[in-house]
Amino acid sequence: MHKKIRRNPFKNLFLNYEKEEDWLNMMCQKGDALDYISDGYYIFKPCEQGEYIYRIEFLDQGISHMHEQSSAINSKQANHVDHIASINRWQYFRRPAKLGNFEIYSDKDAKIKLYQRINTIWYMLALIFVGPSFMTAFKFIFNPITEVVTPIILLDLILLLIGLFFFKQSRPLAKKINDLKE
Repeated sequence: MHKKIRRNPFKNLFLNYEKEEDWLNMMCQKGDALDYISDGYYIFKPCEQGEYIYRIEFLDQGISHMHEQSSAINSKQANHVDHIASINRWQYFRRPAKLGNFEIYSDKDAKIKLYQRINTIWYMLALIFVGPSFMTAFKFIFNPITEVVTPIILLDLILLLIGLFFFKQSRPLAKKINDLKE
Protein backbone atom coordinates (compact mmCIF):
# COMPACT_ATOMS: atom_id res chain seq x y z
CA MET A 1 0.00 0.00 0.00
CA HIS A 2 1.34 3.41 -0.96
CA LYS A 3 1.59 6.29 1.48
CA LYS A 4 1.15 9.91 0.29
CA ILE A 5 2.75 12.88 2.01
CA ARG A 6 2.23 16.43 0.75
CA ARG A 7 5.39 17.94 -0.68
CA ASN A 8 6.46 21.33 0.68
CA PRO A 9 5.65 23.90 -2.05
CA PHE A 10 8.66 25.96 -0.92
CA LYS A 11 10.96 23.10 -1.91
CA ASN A 12 11.12 24.56 -5.40
CA LEU A 13 12.58 27.69 -3.79
CA PHE A 14 15.70 25.69 -2.94
CA LEU A 15 15.20 25.47 0.77
CA ASN A 16 17.59 23.13 2.54
CA TYR A 17 17.86 20.06 0.29
CA GLU A 18 20.12 18.33 2.84
CA LYS A 19 17.26 18.31 5.37
CA GLU A 20 14.98 16.80 2.73
CA GLU A 21 17.60 14.15 1.97
CA ASP A 22 17.91 13.33 5.68
CA TRP A 23 14.10 13.14 5.97
CA LEU A 24 13.86 10.74 3.01
CA ASN A 25 16.52 8.52 4.58
CA MET A 26 14.76 8.68 7.95
CA MET A 27 11.48 7.65 6.28
CA CYS A 28 13.30 4.69 4.74
CA GLN A 29 14.72 3.76 8.16
CA LYS A 30 11.09 3.56 9.32
CA GLY A 31 10.18 1.27 6.40
CA ASP A 32 8.81 3.75 3.85
CA ALA A 33 10.75 4.04 0.58
CA LEU A 34 10.18 6.97 -1.75
CA ASP A 35 8.72 5.46 -4.92
CA TYR A 36 8.01 8.62 -6.92
CA ILE A 37 6.85 12.23 -6.66
CA SER A 38 3.58 13.22 -8.30
CA ASP A 39 1.23 16.20 -8.21
CA GLY A 40 2.87 17.74 -5.16
CA TYR A 41 3.05 14.51 -3.17
CA TYR A 42 5.80 12.16 -2.12
CA ILE A 43 4.57 8.63 -2.77
CA PHE A 44 6.12 6.01 -0.49
CA LYS A 45 5.93 2.24 -0.65
CA PRO A 46 6.69 -0.22 2.14
CA CYS A 47 10.27 -1.51 2.29
CA GLU A 48 12.69 -3.16 4.66
CA GLN A 49 13.86 -0.65 7.25
CA GLY A 50 16.91 1.15 5.86
CA GLU A 51 16.75 -0.68 2.53
CA TYR A 52 17.82 2.36 0.49
CA ILE A 53 20.00 5.45 0.71
CA TYR A 54 18.59 8.59 -0.93
CA ARG A 55 20.46 11.49 -2.49
CA ILE A 56 19.24 14.66 -4.18
CA GLU A 57 21.09 16.43 -6.97
CA PHE A 58 20.59 19.96 -8.30
CA LEU A 59 21.57 20.00 -11.97
CA ASP A 60 23.00 22.78 -14.10
CA GLN A 61 20.49 24.62 -16.21
CA GLY A 62 20.38 25.07 -19.95
CA ILE A 63 20.36 23.14 -23.18
CA SER A 64 24.16 22.87 -23.19
CA HIS A 65 23.96 20.81 -20.01
CA MET A 66 21.17 18.46 -21.15
CA HIS A 67 23.61 15.91 -22.63
CA GLU A 68 25.76 16.07 -19.49
CA GLN A 69 22.68 15.54 -17.32
CA SER A 70 21.56 12.55 -19.33
CA SER A 71 25.00 10.93 -19.21
CA ALA A 72 25.30 11.68 -15.47
CA ILE A 73 21.99 9.91 -14.80
CA ASN A 74 23.06 6.96 -16.98
CA SER A 75 26.42 6.65 -15.18
CA LYS A 76 24.63 6.60 -11.82
CA GLN A 77 22.33 3.85 -13.07
CA ALA A 78 25.40 1.84 -14.08
CA ASN A 79 26.45 2.03 -10.40
CA HIS A 80 23.12 0.56 -9.22
CA VAL A 81 21.68 3.99 -8.44
CA ASP A 82 18.03 4.41 -9.41
CA HIS A 83 16.67 7.72 -10.66
CA ILE A 84 13.40 8.10 -8.72
CA ALA A 85 12.06 11.51 -9.67
CA SER A 86 12.79 14.78 -11.38
CA ILE A 87 11.28 18.08 -10.21
CA ASN A 88 12.60 20.92 -12.35
CA ARG A 89 16.38 20.78 -11.83
CA TRP A 90 16.13 18.63 -8.68
CA GLN A 91 16.89 14.95 -9.27
CA TYR A 92 16.10 12.23 -6.71
CA PHE A 93 18.23 9.07 -6.56
CA ARG A 94 18.36 5.97 -4.40
CA ARG A 95 20.63 2.99 -4.07
CA PRO A 96 20.27 -0.19 -2.04
CA ALA A 97 21.97 0.36 1.33
CA LYS A 98 23.54 -3.12 1.18
CA LEU A 99 25.80 -1.77 -1.61
CA GLY A 100 27.22 0.83 0.78
CA ASN A 101 26.94 4.57 1.06
CA PHE A 102 27.10 6.77 -2.02
CA GLU A 103 27.58 10.49 -2.45
CA ILE A 104 26.70 12.60 -5.45
CA TYR A 105 28.90 15.50 -4.34
CA SER A 106 31.87 13.60 -2.97
CA ASP A 107 34.61 16.20 -3.51
CA LYS A 108 34.92 19.80 -2.30
CA ASP A 109 34.84 21.38 -5.77
CA ALA A 110 31.57 19.66 -6.67
CA LYS A 111 29.95 20.80 -3.41
CA ILE A 112 31.22 24.35 -3.92
CA LYS A 113 29.72 24.41 -7.43
CA LEU A 114 26.40 23.08 -6.10
CA TYR A 115 26.20 25.70 -3.35
CA GLN A 116 27.18 28.43 -5.83
CA ARG A 117 24.41 27.36 -8.26
CA ILE A 118 21.84 27.53 -5.48
CA ASN A 119 23.22 30.79 -4.09
CA THR A 120 23.13 32.42 -7.52
CA ILE A 121 19.38 31.84 -7.54
CA TRP A 122 19.03 33.21 -4.00
CA TYR A 123 20.97 36.36 -4.94
CA MET A 124 18.95 36.86 -8.13
CA LEU A 125 15.68 36.53 -6.22
CA ALA A 126 16.92 38.96 -3.55
CA LEU A 127 17.90 41.48 -6.22
CA ILE A 128 14.56 41.12 -8.03
CA PHE A 129 12.70 42.06 -4.84
CA VAL A 130 15.11 44.55 -3.28
CA GLY A 131 15.87 46.45 -6.51
CA PRO A 132 12.42 48.01 -7.04
CA SER A 133 12.16 49.11 -3.41
CA PHE A 134 15.52 50.91 -3.63
CA MET A 135 14.55 52.49 -6.93
CA THR A 136 11.37 53.87 -5.37
CA ALA A 137 13.30 55.11 -2.32
CA PHE A 138 15.76 56.99 -4.57
CA LYS A 139 12.84 58.40 -6.52
CA PHE A 140 11.35 59.82 -3.30
CA ILE A 141 14.74 61.16 -2.15
CA PHE A 142 15.49 63.02 -5.38
CA ASN A 143 11.92 63.96 -6.21
CA PRO A 144 10.08 64.41 -2.91
CA ILE A 145 6.34 64.12 -3.06
CA THR A 146 4.45 66.22 -0.57
CA GLU A 147 1.62 63.75 -0.17
CA VAL A 148 2.27 60.39 1.45
CA VAL A 149 1.76 57.51 -0.92
CA THR A 150 1.10 54.80 1.64
CA PRO A 151 0.31 51.90 -0.74
CA ILE A 152 3.58 52.40 -2.62
CA ILE A 153 5.60 52.64 0.59
CA LEU A 154 3.85 49.55 1.97
CA LEU A 155 4.47 47.59 -1.24
CA ASP A 156 8.14 48.62 -1.22
CA LEU A 157 8.47 47.53 2.39
CA ILE A 158 6.97 44.14 1.55
CA LEU A 159 9.30 43.75 -1.46
CA LEU A 160 12.27 44.72 0.69
CA LEU A 161 11.34 42.16 3.36
CA ILE A 162 10.95 39.41 0.75
CA GLY A 163 14.30 40.34 -0.77
CA LEU A 164 15.96 40.28 2.66
CA PHE A 165 14.43 36.84 3.27
CA PHE A 166 16.07 35.54 0.09
CA PHE A 167 19.37 37.18 1.01
CA LYS A 168 19.16 35.57 4.47
CA GLN A 169 18.71 32.17 2.80
CA SER A 170 22.00 32.66 0.94
CA ARG A 171 24.08 33.28 4.07
CA PRO A 172 24.40 29.67 5.33
CA LEU A 173 25.41 28.50 1.85
CA ALA A 174 27.94 31.33 1.53
CA LYS A 175 29.43 30.19 4.86
CA LYS A 176 29.58 26.58 3.62
CA ILE A 177 31.31 27.76 0.43
CA ASN A 178 33.89 29.71 2.46
CA ASP A 179 34.46 26.77 4.81
CA LEU A 180 35.01 24.41 1.88
CA LYS A 181 37.45 26.82 0.21
CA GLU A 182 39.63 26.98 3.35
